[in-house]
Order: sequence, then structure tokens, then C-alpha cells
Amino acid sequence: MGRMRLASIALVLSLPMSAQPNNPDLHELFGRYFEEYLRENPEEATSLGRTEHNGRWRDWSPDALDRWRGRMQHYLNELRGYSLSELNRQDRISWQLLKDRLETEAEGLDYQAGLIRVNQLFGLHTTVLLTVREMPFRTPSDYEHLIERLHAVPGYVRQNIALLREAIREGRTQPARVVDLIVRQLDAQAQPGPDQTPLLASFTSTPASVGESRADDLGTRARQAYEQSFRPAWRSLRQFLADEYAPNARDEPAVTSLENGAEIYRHFIRYHTSLPHTAEEIHEIGRSEVARIDRAMESVAEAAGFEGTSAEYERHLMTDPRYLFSDKRSMLAYHRDLAMRVAPELPRFFRRLPRHPVGIRAIPPDREAVSASNYNAPAADGSRPGWFNLKAYMPERQSRFDKPALVLHETSPGHHLQIALQLEMDSLPEFRKVYHSTAYIEGWALYAESLGGALGVYDDHASRFGALESERFRARRLVTDTGLHAMGWSRQQAIEFLGDESEVDRYIAWPGQALAYKMGQLEILALKTAACEAYGEGFDVRDFHAAVLGNGPLPLDMLREQVGEYISRGEAGGRGRCTEDATAGVR
Repeated sequence: MGRMRLASIALVLSLPMSAQPNNPDLHELFGRYFEEYLRENPEEATSLGRTEHNGRWRDWSPDALDRWRGRMQHYLNELRGYSLSELNRQDRISWQLLKDRLETEAEGLDYQAGLIRVNQLFGLHTTVLLTVREMPFRTPSDYEHLIERLHAVPGYVRQNIALLREAIREGRTQPARVVDLIVRQLDAQAQPGPDQTPLLASFTSTPASVGESRADDLGTRARQAYEQSFRPAWRSLRQFLADEYAPNARDEPAVTSLENGAEIYRHFIRYHTSLPHTAEEIHEIGRSEVARIDRAMESVAEAAGFEGTSAEYERHLMTDPRYLFSDKRSMLAYHRDLAMRVAPELPRFFRRLPRHPVGIRAIPPDREAVSASNYNAPAADGSRPGWFNLKAYMPERQSRFDKPALVLHETSPGHHLQIALQLEMDSLPEFRKVYHSTAYIEGWALYAESLGGALGVYDDHASRFGALESERFRARRLVTDTGLHAMGWSRQQAIEFLGDESEVDRYIAWPGQALAYKMGQLEILALKTAACEAYGEGFDVRDFHAAVLGNGPLPLDMLREQVGEYISRGEAGGRGRCTEDATAGVR
């Protein structure tokens, strides 16, 4: 979750390994924390497939937030009562991860609650729609939960408005551009009638187990809840944001323009990268990577026989009708076919593959214009698959050339393979199955793109160029995010550099998150290079991947220590060279 203290990690991981059993008291603590965390965060419980909290939203009242701060401190105090030398290896890792999670959440709770949740992608409003989309609808009680949640929306909105009024008083607001985007989303989400809203889509075809008469009654009550509770609450949120929040929104895009903004940005750099780098260091890493990838793209354009610059080749690929999609249906079919082509090749690179399936669907129309393609994890109990949510907006303007890399990033071997395997680690405490380290998760998915040549999906110059463009885009994020929040860049300056207005608005609303992808990928590639040098021709990429994936997401400095143990078992200097397939991505 956040940056680990290096000295602390060195202490934890240098302790002697042994065959001690799990510490039962510590595991009881892990279990208590996890259950309390799910009660505190019912939306996350829904995402995991846990249904007992599906009738309510998180309590955002000041009393509830204070109670949770107290509980986090309580668990930290309990953790400090354990002697690390008496814990086995996995218990030490779990101890460190939970300690880090609690410390980081406590440090950033006010920033998350009163600032980042005003966000056009995963804000307080989209949370409602995304959570309903993940709810199961198999039994009458499932539909009752939806009705309860619809009736609870007004209270949820009132609590969040109160939080945002406090943020206004403290001078901690998002820019006007972000507010305008959200206001337009709220208009679109409240506009449909009860028969058109995606919130009630589950009533279009109820399972036989519900029964026809019960379904009719539930449907009537759900429509009433939508009209009497949801729509008025959404309109009141819209009015508050437009009339009260927007006039107090900040003028500058940089979070550092706020009082204590420099510390807020440092927090988000630590939170999303788990590394001690400064914004200036990350900015220079980004510029160096952009220059390197630019040179590689020029080489591919030349190899393709294109007479012009790489920028002109990219414009050719983005506008040539041969590469464009005709409609959403054909765009979805193309992505699904790519995922099916990859699947049979995965055993050559991974010793374990996930049991959970993954599907590909389009982002709903009310969010597709301002949402990037993304991934939703499966339910832990297998009741819901993983989903790659594809931005299929204006398909006739979207090109195929960069889509193979996108499929690898969002499905397998990217997000779905990593996250589904994490959920299936039955020997670990439950909280570790959902532990989140942004740099690890996004870094792994970007690393997965580098395997496309060996997996056979980068089978022409266009797709190879698209993979490089995808990587360069993440390198440009390092430059843009730090440029906006630490270098005094204007929004227009960022748009001119990146060439994507909606992405720039994302970085403005969500400082630091865009840094995770490239920083994580660079760390994994560096570890792979070290492993290749250590094992030489004896290097087996499946063992490397097992070392990276075997403990679930870890902060990058902790990942370095864990994979370092695997590397140290290789022969110094190795013998011979790794095979081309094994070293995909190494440079």
C-alpha cells in the first residue's frame, strides 16, 4: 500500500527462516481486522462476493471516521506486541503488510475522504453505480439488498456533502474542471427513467428462483426507491457540486497549490509507488524512458518500410481505415479473440494459472466518454468472473494497432492472471488476498505487455509499434503527473505533451496514481535482468514469475527483498545466456 521503511523491511526479511507453524493469535488478529474492515467498507465486501453487507453503504459521518481511526490505532498497537523472531516467514510478511496498510490508511484518510473521492473515474458517485454492477442477483434477498441500498443513497449523499463542506472550509478542493466533469456525469446518471437506468438492469430478467409475483413486487418497490430516493439524492448532489463546491474549487491543476499540498503529493507518491523517490527524480526517469522508447519506435517504423517519422507512422495507424473498428460489436469481438489466442500459450510462462474466468464487456454509455479501459476482479467465491471493461467509445475512431497490448494488460497475463491468483492463495490470511499495492499491480500489468512477442500476439510491425506506444504512454505519465503537480505545468501544457485531454484530467483529479505503472514495471524488469544474469541458460521464466507472484502484491522495496532470495539461489554469473522467450522484456 504505501512506502515501506527500508530498514524495517531489512529487519523483517533478514530474520532466519524456519519451519515454525503459523502463529494462531496473530492469525486471529488478521481475521478480526479483515472482518471489521469489510463491515466498515461494505462496497469492498460486495466486490469480493461477500453479501452480508450488501444492503448499505459505508458510513462517512465524522463519528464513523473517528471510530475507524481509533480501530486502526488499536490494531497497530496489537501488532507491536509480537516478536518478529518468533514468527515464520509468511507471518512476518503478513505482519509487515498489515502494519504498513494501517499506517498508510491512517495517514491519508482525510485526503481520500475529502479530496480524492471527488473524482470522475472512481469517485463517491461512480462508487454507487460500480458497486451495484457487482452485486449478485440470484435470490429475493439479493434484490432486497438493492432496494435497501437505493433507499440508503440519500443518507450516503448527505454524509458526503457534509464531508465536502468541511473540505471547502479547510481549503482542500479539486479543480473546477474536475467538478464540471462530475456534474455532467450526475446529469447523465439521473436522467434515465426506472426502465432505462443500469441500476435496475437486473430486473429485466429475474431468475426463476425469485418467482413471477415476487419479481413483480420487487420491481415495483425498486422503481419507487429509484424515483423517490436515488434520483432526488443525485440531483441534490449535483446541485451542491454546481452551486456550492464549484465556486470554491481551486483554479490551479496542481495539488501542490493547496495548503500543505507538497506533503499531500509526497503522500500520494509514496502511496502509489511504495518507493522513496522525489517528484523530480521520477520526472527525469520518465523523460529518459520516453527518449529510449522514441528511438525504438523509430526503428519499428523504419523496419515497416514506412517513409516518414514514427509520429507520422502512428498517425497512419490511427487513421488508416484498415485498422479502424466499424462498431462496438466488432471491437468487442476483436478483443475477445485476442484473449482466446493468448490462453493456450500461458503454460509456457506460468506454472500456475487462475481458476477464475475473465470476460470482456464495454463500459456503459454514461461513463464511456471519460473512463479509461479497466479491470474488475472476480468474486473470491467464484460467483462473479473477472471483467475487462473496454472503452468502446466512438469505435470508428479507434485503431487496432495498440489493442493487443491492452488485452495483455487487462486480462492474462496481466491484471486478471495476477489478481485471480492472489484471490486463490488459500494458505494466506484473507486480508492478503485483497491487499493492494498500486505499483506492484499496475507494474505487473505493464510488464505483462512486454510478453506479447513471445506469446505470439505482436505478429506484425503495427502491433509491435502499438506495444511500444503503450509503454511510452506510461513513461509520459511520469513526466505529466509530476509536471502538473510539482513542476508548475498548466493543464494545456500537459495536454500538449501527452496528447490526451481526458487522461490529463485523470491525473489532475488523482495525483500520483499514474506513476505506479512505469515505476512498477521498471522494478520487475530490473529483477528479471538480475535473475537472468544469475541463472544464465538455467533461467526458467516460470520460476521467476512464481517468485514475483508467489506472495501476492508487495510494496516494491519488499518485492525486491523477496525476489532477491530467489535470485541469490542462482549460480553467480550463470552459464550461457537466457533464451529469447525467457527474457522477453529485458533490455
